[in-house]
Amino acid sequence: MDRIDDIMGRHREIEAFLTTVDGAQHLRLHGWLKRNDVLVKSENIVDQDDYFGVFTVYITENQLENLKEENTEKGLFIDLEVMSTESERWNVFKGMKDKDKLFESIQNFMFSFQIRDKKDIEKFLKEANETSLALFKKNDDFINDYVETKEMSAKDKIKDLDLMIEAFVEEERYEDCALLVKIKEKIIKNYKKQIN
Repeated sequence: MDRIDDIMGRHREIEAFLTTVDGAQHLRLHGWLKRNDVLVKSENIVDQDDYFGVFTVYITENQLENLKEENTEKGLFIDLEVMSTESERWNVFKGMKDKDKLFESIQNFMFSFQIRDKKDIEKFLKEANETSLALFKKNDDFINDYVETKEMSAKDKIKDLDLMIEAFVEEERYEDCALLVKIKEKIIKNYKKQIN
């Protein structure tokens, strides 16, 4: 079954919010979600004093149990909120401090989508690429965390970067490609250092 068919065929998943405390934890969680084929509905980078970001995911009960177990060992998130009704979602937002600042902070980093067809998946991938690129441009610490995290293999990181580079070449965004190539070179150098 191809990946798009797999995503389109999902059912019986729970919607959950996963909150991270810093960029390193956010990247570890991102890697875990990707490796375990968890559908990410949205990713918000806020970088507040008390938390860094939030993933909204659709996750099965088995995946959720595995995530909870791994969280105790690897510190993948600081808070988990399972949503079952619209009113619960609203209560989460009502409880947040300084909502105006929150919404202003995440405006450029928030993306969300509903999967209806292949076009929606392509839109999601484009937005995910833009979010990743924005994080890399924001701070060298994000680049270093991405390069050094063991939550994703070097092969997966290089594959992700190659796909991003390919997408940005099509848009003739060569400066962005150059940044991604530098990150790719750092990953290769870091990997060679680990095996020597």
